[in-house]
Amino acid sequence: MPIRFCAQCGTRVPPGGKFCSECGTPVGAGAAPESGWRVTATGIGVLVAFLAVGLGLWTVILSPAGPRPAPGAGPRAAAEPASSRPPDRPAHPELPAEVKSFIADLSSKAKEKPEDVDAWLKLAQVNARASQLDSSYQEDAIAAFEHVLERQPKNPDALRGLANVHYDRDDHAKAIPVYERYLALRPDDESARTDLATMYLYSGQPERAIGTYKDVIARNPSFLQAHYNLAVTYHGQGDDAGALRELDLARGLATDDGARRQIDDMIATLKGHPPAAAAGKSAAGTASTGEPRSAFQTAVEDAVRGSPIMGSRIVRFDWPGPGSGRVLVQNFPMEAMPEDVRGKFTTRLQQELRTAEGAHPVDGPVSLEIADARSGTVMATITP
Repeated sequence: MPIRFCAQCGTRVPPGGKFCSECGTPVGAGAAPESGWRVTATGIGVLVAFLAVGLGLWTVILSPAGPRPAPGAGPRAAAEPASSRPPDRPAHPELPAEVKSFIADLSSKAKEKPEDVDAWLKLAQVNARASQLDSSYQEDAIAAFEHVLERQPKNPDALRGLANVHYDRDDHAKAIPVYERYLALRPDDESARTDLATMYLYSGQPERAIGTYKDVIARNPSFLQAHYNLAVTYHGQGDDAGALRELDLARGLATDDGARRQIDDMIATLKGHPPAAAAGKSAAGTASTGEPRSAFQTAVEDAVRGSPIMGSRIVRFDWPGPGSGRVLVQNFPMEAMPEDVRGKFTTRLQQELRTAEGAHPVDGPVSLEIADARSGTVMATITP
């Protein structure tokens, strides 16, 4: 009998169940069956299992990985190189039993077909994403990636994934050769090359790290992460003039308020001045017209920035009208969300708008557009 999930809340429905034990919704033909997983988007079977424990997990386990802007939040201190991959998430509770059960089932199916490379790659990537919440899954991820590479030594996805797990473990001795193997196949991956440079740095090879960061910049002069990490490396080598030069370039490339503030703070520190964060916060507190943020606008921004799904991906807010706003986001796969996930997400935003409007009434219509920071494409318009 296929595994079923409640179409309303995503809770797993036991065999023969007629009602959802979580929300009481009748189930049957409307329950969602377990379906195939698609690593590059969102496998419905996996996704509905995660819905039962909150949308925040969706971004960790299922959202497509992509380079994040430096410096941003990360596991290392502000004056250390930052990863070009998604940031480590805050500490979360233990993975729910339902999620563990799903991963165990995926593992059992893969073990039944030891030569099925696709199944093992999916298992490896799920374990790698789960390890961002529970580091005990790192070993399983490594084992599954290595299983793939035993059969396909030049599988680029397996090489990249394995290198990333070793990076997360600060195991530069193992990460470096795997990144090098991957880059021999995908030489144009600036994110991976930047991470390789950082592993060189942490292995005590600063000159090699500097050369690799410079190689990335030569290939792509607008790659912010490499400029920032090169600045940090220069500072560590005592070359503050070189560090300031790279920070100035990084500052001009930054599109995220948080990244700009962090760069400004580092520039101020190198110049012997107090951190510039206060000035950055002041600049962030004005609307598109240059007027200070209203109480309504501030309430909306605070609520949306606190979103476990979208908060860390916000570049900036624009307010063309008192109640009409636009939030620009990056690496936010809203178009890949299944309909039920998108519905839950937008419903929460609607509630935030209603709450802000009720506490701080505004003249005129209230709405919030969600737009891609790179293309400007509006992905959704939320009204209370």
